Amino acid sequence: MPAPRRTPAERTLAAASRVDLLRILQRGGSHTVGELAAATGLHENTTREHLARLVADGYAVRTPEARTVRGRPRMLYRVASPDDARRDPIAMGRLEESIAHVALTRVLISGFGRDLGPTREAARSAGYALTAPGGVLEPTVEPLPDPAAVTPGGPDAGDASRAVERRQLDALEGHLDRLGFDPERDDDALRIHLWRCPFLELARERPDVVCSVHLGLASGVLETVGGPLTADRLRPFVGREHCVLELRRSTAPLADA
Repeated sequence: MPAPRRTPAERTLAAASRVDLLRILQRGGSHTVGELAAATGLHENTTREHLARLVADGYAVRTPEARTVRGRPRMLYRVASPDDARRDPIAMGRLEESIAHVALTRVLISGFGRDLGPTREAARSAGYALTAPGGVLEPTVEPLPDPAAVTPGGPDAGDASRAVERRQLDALEGHLDRLGFDPERDDDALRIHLWRCPFLELARERPDVVCSVHLGLASGVLETVGGPLTADRLRPFVGREHCVLELRRSTAPLADA
């Protein structure tokens, strides 16, 4: 299978300097080019070029400063807000992706090149914390049909159980899709094929960190949604850019992660 081309969002967020600028903007407030250049250590012209890319792609907003004295107003930059994004569905997707990308990048970089002790478990726990209840990437959980309408042991009971699993799979697939993994589900085999990795270069160098974070992220989504499915393992690079997330079905109560 030919290697997929990177999406425009992936190209925009591939530059570490743009991710740094976006992370500062996500902390809130409006900032001048000079302030952002000082915070990142970049030259002002370089900072201005990166900001122009973030604005053009819908991640940031550029507005003139409100002045009460004479003089040309300075341009201020802030992160694109949900109110901005609601007027543009594409911008809403970009906003969600940027929040997720920055959060994942911070987790990956914080463990990259450092001795974390039991690396895989530490990385998996870090990924789980992002999507577990209260995490910055906690998924939205769709309500299930009223359980009172299902007769225990009746013909609809199997359908209710499958609905719970489908809700887990739908949430996980949606989450992986928003993060840029290009997922493809195989419900019968309880596998999700991942045809693109937004962190490919890091994953090739440190799969123990990157893939474990992604496995933990999947675990958090499945547990937050609730149901019998759990993330079992992630098989990296079964193809050039193809990984496989394997799930399992548990009939026992889930243990705390």
